[in-house]
Amino acid sequence: MMPSMRPARLPRPRNGFTLVELLIVLVIAGILLAAGLPSFQNFIRDQRVRAITSDMLGDFALARSEAVRFSGRVVIARAGFGGCTVTGTTWREGWCIFVDNNGNTTMDAGELIKVQQGVGGQVRICSAVADFANTIIFGPRGQVIRASAIGANDGITITDDSTGAADSRTRVLMFGLVGRVTAVNQDNATPPC
Repeated sequence: MMPSMRPARLPRPRNGFTLVELLIVLVIAGILLAAGLPSFQNFIRDQRVRAITSDMLGDFALARSEAVRFSGRVVIARAGFGGCTVTGTTWREGWCIFVDNNGNTTMDAGELIKVQQGVGGQVRICSAVADFANTIIFGPRGQVIRASAIGANDGITITDDSTGAADSRTRVLMFGLVGRVTAVNQDNATPPC
């Protein structure tokens, strides 16, 4: 009788990774993450400044259009100034928009149009122009009312300078002669305020 011939068993393929393969993948992922993280952080900072700039630009357009609509003065006051009910003392902490019916640059009963809460984060919102330190006033024709002459830095600066001026993300909302507000990119420039 002949011995039975069984076919040789081939090893079963295994599903999954070996420890060496897993370590190689983790090392490659770590290198890619380390290379991409600074760019991603810059992207996040830039998007934060863009979003705040867009919000302020929209509020300035609202104030300007309301000034024309009411044919009177509309004031945007920073937090804690001119009767603004937002808690704080800076633009970063919020602002109020109101119709200034009696011309006292203070929000009285029935004048409120909008309240904007603070923006948070490591963002600085300021102006090198004394007229815009606490308020921005739009006149009945939509023009920005100011006491000082128009200058090169005539606007509001929004900066996320958490890494310093050399790598700052900055936008400036510039006020034109007729009140039109334009956003200007000034990244990596030393903010004027």
